[in-house]
Amino acid sequence: NTNTLNWWQEDQPQAKLIFMGTSCSYSPDCRLIEDNYMIGEPIDSLYTYAMTKRMLLQGARAINQQYGLEYLCTVPSTLYGPGYHTDGRQMHFIFDLVRKIIRGKLYDEEVILWGDGEQRREIVHTKDFITALIYLSMHEKNDIINIGAGYDKTIREFAGIISSLVDFDENKIIYDVSKYVGAKSKKLEIDKLLSIYPEYTENLTNIEDGIKSVIDWFKKNKAV
Repeated sequence: NTNTLNWWQEDQPQAKLIFMGTSCSYSPDCRLIEDNYMIGEPIDSLYTYAMTKRMLLQGARAINQQYGLEYLCTVPSTLYGPGYHTDGRQMHFIFDLVRKIIRGKLYDEEVILWGDGEQRREIVHTKDFITALIYLSMHEKNDIINIGAGYDKTIREFAGIISSLVDFDENKIIYDVSKYVGAKSKKLEIDKLLSIYPEYTENLTNIEDGIKSVIDWFKKNKAV
């Protein structure tokens, strides 16, 4: 963070610094609205990552106040799309679901998911996130803005969609309630985004189409 901020201020002061925060920075005890981004404590398992993201925003605010440089911080919900985040560093839940269920279908493997499947998650296709990001970059500055889908689904619902798309019997999925499940719900409030970009939700990728694009990528690249 410090190296990036110093380079920005010293070598690229004419540029607007656009960076991504994380929904993990929000405390599970607060509404997931931009005014609460710095309020409370993030969950323990993601604490360092979440606080690092918070500090980047604080650094950008300080540079703006001291030198007048412009920034924009966007906070996406879980992003997904063909080829995104599948290098093994951190496989977001939706990719893990796709991989496990495709393997279950191909190799008649057990599909074990952590928790009871009732935890809720929100996903945004990378194409939709980029569209919103480009729009915001041209219209907003010195602010933090959530970019979400406006709705969430349970893990069971996501698993059902994937199972249907790969022709897997979802009744074979085992939910292990003894395992860690993280936050019960994590849906960003996007009223601020919609007030700036009212057309945002009009062309969002249909969730079945979006997940199918990920499944097709997995199959094409034999990523299971």
